[in-house]
Amino acid sequence: MAIIGLMGAMNVGKTAVLKMFVNYVENEKIGKIEGGVECTIEKKDFKGESEIEVKDGEGFSKTITPNKVVFIETKTSKQHTLFAPGGDRDRAVIRMGIITISRIARQIVGLFALDESLKDQFKLYDLVRYMPKKIHICLNKYDLLEGTDEEKKKTLEKKKEDITNYFKKRRIIVEGFYFTCAIDKPNFLEQNDNTARMILDLVLNREPKD
Repeated sequence: MAIIGLMGAMNVGKTAVLKMFVNYVENEKIGKIEGGVECTIEKKDFKGESEIEVKDGEGFSKTITPNKVVFIETKTSKQHTLFAPGGDRDRAVIRMGIITISRIARQIVGLFALDESLKDQFKLYDLVRYMPKKIHICLNKYDLLEGTDEEKKKTLEKKKEDITNYFKKRRIIVEGFYFTCAIDKPNFLEQNDNTARMILDLVLNREPKD
């Protein structure tokens, strides 16, 4: 059984990753992607979400207590659990969720938003004293990456280098990177699929797809 914690700063897409994985499973898409495995959702708990209004009338959600998804591989009947704590470092209840998940998760996925400064996003990881010796990284919001294809490639390589160096200073090895778009967008189907495939790779101990 795998226990996976999705960690990251506020608004990097942790809840969106969980919900997209649930969507792929419930709509029977999970077995059709490359490397797909048939699964069922045993439990999903998003009660930790609090909707927040912003000035333009649109809103987003803040995770207060960790969200949780439990799923089962159809063929093997193995059960796996996904946790996603909030990213607000200033609220004690959220900090406690971050610290708790960092201790109970057997694998950690560090989420980073491609449209935000890495320096600010690293502050959440500064808070967490205990981390596994190996970590996987999810570079989310691929759809918001700007520039030509060549410019995007350079941006991704620079972010990968900076993230690898940050964790190296903490003696943590980055085992692999995933480029994802955790909202359903027709022009980013590969990055949509990567969101679900990432979870499968972790529970099945597979290497990330190049």
